[in-house]
Amino acid sequence: MFACSDVGGAIATVDSALETGTLHLAHLDLIRSWMPPSKRSLLDLSEPDAQSGIETKVRLFLRSRRIPFRVQVAIPGVGRVDLLVGERLVIELDGRAFHTGSAFDEDRARDFELVTRGYVVLRLSYRQVVHDWDRTRAGILALVARGEHRWRGGGPFAPIPASLRPLPTRNA
Repeated sequence: MFACSDVGGAIATVDSALETGTLHLAHLDLIRSWMPPSKRSLLDLSEPDAQSGIETKVRLFLRSRRIPFRVQVAIPGVGRVDLLVGERLVIELDGRAFHTGSAFDEDRARDFELVTRGYVVLRLSYRQVVHDWDRTRAGILALVARGEHRWRGGGPFAPIPASLRPLPTRNA
């Protein structure tokens, strides 16, 4: 696979196999031993916590630019985010499936909570990462160049107290 396809595609395949449990971390050493010596270090780019191929593509891009990031970071009161770039730029990657109903609403509620705490949220679709990559990549670089991935104070703001949050509305 590493000999026949692009590195990003091969790493995304390994990441996917690790995520689904088809491949286990213990298998990587065996696979590494079968690879040509010049290609063995490529397995070090795999990430067992990656949850999608588009996440892998963005992660490899950030790594290639030496932009600091963490994968699947737990933020209290929000949950896990796909990528945390620097200290405050959250990149969420939505796969091909169109989010509707409760999943759509949950994503927006999470984004709202993050933004009210001072995070910058960039929610990217499959289409943006795969078919409009040049524009998407330029946007990520622009945010980092402006320092949007760094706190401009002492860190995240406190969550909005429940007493100040708007009441949920009912659809008629």
